Amino acid sequence: MGQTALWGVPCEGTPVVEDHEGNVYGTVQFGSQCWMAENMRCITSPSGKSWVHNPVFSLDYPVFKSYYITIRNSSYGNLYNWSAAMDLNINEYSFFSSNGKHHRGICPKGWHLPSNDEWMLLLENLGGSNKAGAVMKSRTAHWIQPVRAEQLSGFDAIPAGIYTEEGLRHTGNYAYFWSSTTYDRQNAWGCGLFSYNSDCYNILDYKCYGRSVRCVKDQESPLDLKHLEVNKKEPVSTPVGG
Repeated sequence: MGQTALWGVPCEGTPVVEDHEGNVYGTVQFGSQCWMAENMRCITSPSGKSWVHNPVFSLDYPVFKSYYITIRNSSYGNLYNWSAAMDLNINEYSFFSSNGKHHRGICPKGWHLPSNDEWMLLLENLGGSNKAGAVMKSRTAHWIQPVRAEQLSGFDAIPAGIYTEEGLRHTGNYAYFWSSTTYDRQNAWGCGLFSYNSDCYNILDYKCYGRSVRCVKDQESPLDLKHLEVNKKEPVSTPVGG
């Protein structure tokens, strides 16, 4: 599995991590990276910012104010738009740039929302973007007819779907995760995996959409990621509100 020395075991010294609300999440190690093995499910901002719960959403009323979406049971975690995931104010999110630094967002202290580069490293450690999706999926019944490897990684991706102007979509088929890396005023990068194949794509999507959130533990040393190449998917439609 690429250059990974440790793969699919709880992080040494940090088998679980607790968020600001007291929710506890399992962890999993991939090489030098320590990841959450569950989707974030907090319902409040760690810095006290105001969030909307299950907002009305349409093409005429895109939701840029921070929000979260609850799904039918807590095992899916919640979906967050990008400003909520990043724990930003409405006037911050459009042009925010982390400049390569860790950005905590809604993650526990000492953890952060993964950058696009950190997602790329994870995919390399899991065999590349064309294979990673098969080992990242959970073994649970959440997935509908999944393409899944016999040996799973412990990342336990849950297909919570995505929240758009059409409402909650693709639950059971797709898992979408945010990164902290912005593309432009309306779009940010993340990763997506799908029930019907073994891929995990680097996907660009509208910041007003709701996706799942995973966190990665802070590291002091910078990552050397110049050699990485992954499949990328960009939006083909006009940005919401554009």
